[in-house]
Amino acid sequence: MVLIAKTTEEELKLTVSISKKVAPRAVDRNRIKRIIKESTRSDKVFKGEVLVIVKKNLAHLKMPEMRVKLENLFRAKKLRLSSRG
Repeated sequence: MVLIAKTTEEELKLTVSISKKVAPRAVDRNRIKRIIKESTRSDKVFKGEVLVIVKKNLAHLKMPEMRVKLENLFRAKKLRLSSRG
């Protein structure tokens, strides 16, 4: 996964991009998007605009595994995690 982010004080604006080459079936693409969006909605919120580009098929991952991958990406970009108020 590739993460492109712009930090602002606004709510999270999340965009997920998955090509047909990565996951040929629409069911898999939608599942990946749903898991990524749901994993960012848990107890912590990311602030700003975020674009996630999925480079390989992650449809086999469960939500906790996807959450760990996203947290690692955010940590690598040194983006702030803020607690939900």
